[in-house]
Amino acid sequence: MSATVQRAAPPPDRAGAPSLEARGLAKRFGPQLALAGVDLTIAAGEVVALLGENGSGKSTLVKILAGYHVPEPGGELLMGGTPVPLPVPLEGFREIGLAFVFQDLGLAHGLTVIENLFVAHRVRGGRQGPARPIRWRTERRAARTVFERYRVDLDPDAVVGELRPTAQALLAIVRAAEDLREFRAGAQSGGVLVLDEPTVFLPESEKGFLFDLVRRVAADGTGVLFVSHDMTAVREIGHRAVVLRDGRKVGDVRMSDTTDAELVQLVSGHRLRTAERQPSSSPTQEAAARASDEDVALAAEGVAGGRLRDISLTMHVGEIVGVAGLLGSGSEDLPYALFGALPGARGTLRCAGWSGELDELTPERAQQLGLALVPGDRKQQGAVPALSVEKNMLSLVLGRYVRRGVLSHGAIHRTAVERCDTYDVRPPKPAADLAALSGGNQQKVVLARWLELEPRVLLLHEPTQGVDVATRAEIYELMRARCARGVAILWVSTDFDELAKICDRILLCAGGVITGSVPGPPFTRDRITSEVYATAARSGPRQVGTG
Repeated sequence: MSATVQRAAPPPDRAGAPSLEARGLAKRFGPQLALAGVDLTIAAGEVVALLGENGSGKSTLVKILAGYHVPEPGGELLMGGTPVPLPVPLEGFREIGLAFVFQDLGLAHGLTVIENLFVAHRVRGGRQGPARPIRWRTERRAARTVFERYRVDLDPDAVVGELRPTAQALLAIVRAAEDLREFRAGAQSGGVLVLDEPTVFLPESEKGFLFDLVRRVAADGTGVLFVSHDMTAVREIGHRAVVLRDGRKVGDVRMSDTTDAELVQLVSGHRLRTAERQPSSSPTQEAAARASDEDVALAAEGVAGGRLRDISLTMHVGEIVGVAGLLGSGSEDLPYALFGALPGARGTLRCAGWSGELDELTPERAQQLGLALVPGDRKQQGAVPALSVEKNMLSLVLGRYVRRGVLSHGAIHRTAVERCDTYDVRPPKPAADLAALSGGNQQKVVLARWLELEPRVLLLHEPTQGVDVATRAEIYELMRARCARGVAILWVSTDFDELAKICDRILLCAGGVITGSVPGPPFTRDRITSEVYATAARSGPRQVGTG
């Protein structure tokens, strides 16, 4: 896979009605208008990116198309020029030429690839019918034919739960594309494939496989609606971008005529200063090497455990240090080891005047030293979705709100109101359950939770995963502001474009060791990708493409 980001080629010029045409789609939830008369057109073979902040109406639009939501009266939907009665019957989207791949992929992890590929056909009375015995040899041949058609290398007998995330995503897309291929056999329209955040859990190094598959699906005449926060992905395969904000369509632009900054402005409604990396006063790599002990925020030596073999690094006051590596390189274990949250971790750590062994460090002690960890799994490790925003936001500092042995809920609420304003948490309702917020706003709450400790060192693992482009820019701005106050940040991410925008130094990780650094700043995504692959190749073939 080439590391170079390419602009999408123009869609093929196909005569006839659009594959999908939606007019005036609207949806109201009580007094709230979640979608306000949105129009959407997708031509055969065209990839249309659907952009917008969390809560902008993207999910509502997709759920209307899937038959999950009943739209307000007056909207229209045409597939291949043929009107479709609304609402779309639940689970009836296949019959009108729509196929969906959602974030969770909808795969049965305990079943094999072949069972996942063909089970839907059998349930719906497919080509062999549900009453006939399964001829596994015939099914394997059919599966291999399907995979050859899309040039996807998958083992029909592999258990899906044992596949890497990229392979699972490819399987889900191939399955949906096959649904549309059967639909095309009896219809003039090529149908539309809807991909809802297909790259969110994929390592940067393997997204190219998915992009290639989407291009092949579109080349067959299928329209694609690509819902994503991933600006790099959108730029690489999208022909057009439709932008929603507050439930309304605010932009419909050709990707070839629009810059990233213009897209961010459409999404957010205002220009964000840190959509691109700003110059930093942090130490350069050479200056960092000469810095005095007073400038050192954290120093670690011989860190091992998990996938880590032997890592040493130094972080200085007011700098953002990125760590780039392929999935499985060990980089994903580093923040947890430094926080005392990786079982079996060993090595030495020096921070805030404390020096000791990592096997003596606990998360509680790490907090006392001024360390804070924002984990990559927000729902499982970063927050409690069933609790309120204010309880999640202030749970680490509840002792501040005890008055004569009694917890002051009023003081907690007042502080949470202020923090919601400071971090632009929307809606600003501290008493609401965290689960009611969009992913981007949940992440703001998680960051606010740890920033309440006023940490000296922030350890971040995939801090913008599943976060919309405007919220990403806000998080970058927030982190830069903390650096200006002297906070040191370790930023571990498989999003190399993000590392290029935000980091002052970028270390390379492969085989559980730091192998060097990326020349710069300035950095580019392509340069980081090239360096990561080169260092992975030098460390051994197991690292290349590991998923």
